[in-house]
Amino acid sequence: MKKLLGIVGAGLLVAGLPALAQTAMGPAETIVAVAKSGDVSGVFSFVVASAGGGGFNVYLNSAADYKDPGNLTIELHSAAINALKEKLGGYPQDVLTGKRVRVKGTARRVPVGSHFQTRIAVDSIDQIEILG
Repeated sequence: MKKLLGIVGAGLLVAGLPALAQTAMGPAETIVAVAKSGDVSGVFSFVVASAGGGGFNVYLNSAADYKDPGNLTIELHSAAINALKEKLGGYPQDVLTGKRVRVKGTARRVPVGSHFQTRIAVDSIDQIEILG
């Protein structure tokens, strides 16, 4: 009985972990999964190689060239940008370049001009974690 309670207790501990503590998918793995299955929900992680802005959004890219087919992009929306700016003391596109980030969300393939990009939309600061 003790062994069974230990197993059940361990299961509860794992189930109670924060979402960002889950094993994260990297850019290549994410892009293949999205191409194969469509939208993929989960936790994703990469080092921000480049960043930029457009309209009201900020884009954090896993590749130096955002048009690279192997690029995974985090698309930060206004609320997340403002919260990160306050938390980091600077604009996310300036502060996060070169940092490892982990994000929870849904990766999807979106058309961007003459190519496609795999993106994860971030509406809340709760979806993103800066690992260093």
